[in-house]
Amino acid sequence: MNTAGKKMRVAVLTFLLVFGLKVFNANAQKDTLVVTFNEALKYATENAYMSKSAGYDIEAAKKQVWEYMSLGFPQINASGGLNDNLSIQENYITMGDSVIIMKFGSQYSWNIGGTVNQLIFDGSYFLGVKASKIFVEMSRQKKEKTEIDVRENVAKAYLVALVAKKNLKAFNDNLKVNEQTLKETEALFRNGFREELDVDQVRLMVNNSKNMVLEAKRQMLVAMAVLKFAMGVKIEDPLKLNDDLDNLIVPVLSEKVDMNAFNVDNLIDYTISETQEEIQRIKVKNEQAQYYPKLNAFYSYTHYQFGDRLNDMNQSAGQVLGLTLSMPIFTTGRRNATINKERMNLLKTQTQKEMTRENLKREFLVASTNLLNAREKYQNDKFGEDVAKRIYDKTRTKFKNGLATSTELSQNEGQYIQSQISFIQATLNVLDSFIQYRKALGRL
Repeated sequence: MNTAGKKMRVAVLTFLLVFGLKVFNANAQKDTLVVTFNEALKYATENAYMSKSAGYDIEAAKKQVWEYMSLGFPQINASGGLNDNLSIQENYITMGDSVIIMKFGSQYSWNIGGTVNQLIFDGSYFLGVKASKIFVEMSRQKKEKTEIDVRENVAKAYLVALVAKKNLKAFNDNLKVNEQTLKETEALFRNGFREELDVDQVRLMVNNSKNMVLEAKRQMLVAMAVLKFAMGVKIEDPLKLNDDLDNLIVPVLSEKVDMNAFNVDNLIDYTISETQEEIQRIKVKNEQAQYYPKLNAFYSYTHYQFGDRLNDMNQSAGQVLGLTLSMPIFTTGRRNATINKERMNLLKTQTQKEMTRENLKREFLVASTNLLNAREKYQNDKFGEDVAKRIYDKTRTKFKNGLATSTELSQNEGQYIQSQISFIQATLNVLDSFIQYRKALGRL
């Protein structure tokens, strides 16, 4: 192959390789789920395992409504049978001084028939239909509550993952600074301007920084796994966070905490307690309805054939149309005791509803107070981190110029790292408190 041919072949292979890598990268990026904070909440609302399970509960409740309603529709049953009397029983009849032996029956017989039953009146049936429909509404309300809980869990997990990400970046930056300081200190030591103690002290700082980076990586891995599970994403699937703490904190710090914005009627927990009270009222009425009569209509038809030969059989048919009425007369006080028990349960449900109302008020007050406190601590820790960084930067400058010891540098570095951790944690606390505040308002 000539030189021009070789060059052409290399060019083609290079193009295919580059194109293949681009396609591979494009597919990898396509498969990676990239979500902002709000997108993660929306994704979880639709795909989280708990959300899907709650959706199935609604469908099951709808089927239960139809299952109960069908009891009021005509119930049709068919039956049939075929008999071969292998041995017909003999009957002895005494007539005077003589005994006559006779057989009653035929060799073969078969029948087919059907019945139709129709409920006409049953007080508990209509209450049951109403209760089953309310049960569907209860399932919808529980699904809404589940979705709120899912969004809360995902929000917290997302923020924890962002904290782990920010910690990892901060510790990586500290490691780079310490590695650079170690190089400079080793160079000064070789030229006789530093003691070996200074080198060892900085080496210890580098080693501690490496351990913190490793720990941050492990925390990041765990945090992402927790977030994926909460969102309904498979653990092995790639996920990328497209937000950071600094962007999320801005609207949180500026939003006004309105103590008059609370309305218990907007909260799903209180709505569920109201529905539970309504269901319990129906239970009381249902027990009272057991005193009412129950009326059913029925129709029955039977076709019957019999004979000693299958090809020559006699036949007959019968039909019945009727009504059945039942009514409890005396139950030794059992029914009345059951009604009183359900009335007590109703009072209990009403008390629980009132307790829910007051508890939701308490949670809003606590959430509002915690948010205000978290904001103040955030500002204090932010100021503390700025001061600690200035001290650490000045100490590093002094250390380079031989005006500060390695011990002072290590102490100030530790102080700065601790202030970093405190500030990041304060940021997380503000965002977490804001989530609780929004949930207490019914706006999560």
